[in-house]
Order: sequence, then structure tokens, then C-alpha cells
Amino acid sequence: MKFPKGNESKDSKSRNHRSNQGRTPSTHRCEDSPQLILRALDGIPNPQVIQSVRDTFGTCTQCSNALDIEIRFKLAMAQQITIKAPPSLQVKISESLKRIDLGDITVTDL
Repeated sequence: MKFPKGNESKDSKSRNHRSNQGRTPSTHRCEDSPQLILRALDGIPNPQVIQSVRDTFGTCTQCSNALDIEIRFKLAMAQQITIKAPPSLQVKISESLKRIDLGDITVTDL
């Protein structure tokens, strides 16, 4: 997702001031959004951190939408069902891997 360069949300100062009681308001810059989103969603998402990022975005709908898309993507990936091989196949694979001599493998084998 592309973010506008040099964008500063006009209302973000006043909104950040209202939502960040006791903190210094900051001006939102769209080019900082990808890093903020990655930090907010790294590991197990923390609702307080996500809300803080939303507050930072102020009224910038493009950056807020990007955050929402990333949240939905992370949720969808977390809900994917993983299918395990049957135990008998797992044993066969493990035994085969133990017999492979990595020194005998060349690029053409791959």
C-alpha cells in the first residue's frame, strides 16, 4: 500500500492532543506509517499499542485503512488451519532426512 509523501494530517494535532491526554501531540507523517504499523502488529498485537498508532494517524484515512488491512491480514493468517502429516509419514520423512548426507547433494539435485 502506498502512503502519500510529506502528508501531515491537518487535524491530527488537535485530535492527538485530545486523545493523548498528558502527552505532547505530534504531527502525523504518512511516510512513517509502515514502520508504525509493523511495530504495532509485531508479535502478539497489543490493543493499547494499536490504539496509540490509530491516535497517531489522526484523521488520515489512508493510513488508518492500511492499519485495518494489516490487522485483518494478520487475523486471517492466524486462523488458517494447518494440516499435519499423519504420524507414519512424519516418521518416514524424519528417517529419510537422517540418512541424507548433505555433502552428497549438489545444486542440480534440488
